[in-house]
Amino acid sequence: MTGSSTAWRGPNLPATPLHLTLEEAASRQVDAAIDALQRGDFDVALTLAGAAEGMIKRDGQHMFSWLRDNPKAAERFPDKKQWINVLNRELYWLKHGGEETMEIDCATTVFMIARAMTKLEVWTPKMDGFKPWLISNLDNL
Repeated sequence: MTGSSTAWRGPNLPATPLHLTLEEAASRQVDAAIDALQRGDFDVALTLAGAAEGMIKRDGQHMFSWLRDNPKAAERFPDKKQWINVLNRELYWLKHGGEETMEIDCATTVFMIARAMTKLEVWTPKMDGFKPWLISNLDNL
């Protein structure tokens, strides 16, 4: 099991509730996903990014719609639901379980973060920094 080995000391919680819009909440989740990616916590990053992507309803082009509706994918997966299951395999497993084990790699995690980012209207500085890193590392993923 990965993660911090620091003993739990209990939270120092703020007294006031957190009030967020959907866009703000999704944006915070994507930023936290990028942080988790940098730690190698691919499961955490993928879950956060997948949740953020699902929160935002957006018309027009975004990465998931492009992948989902890609004609080359339709040739290989005539059943669109099967293709969507392939695109979301690890996310669905993290959310619902199923197989006893699952391998979650860096590339799958990175692309889930990118998918979530394309749903957001405004990016944070962390996301602005992630995009050029992704572009320059595509061949290494």
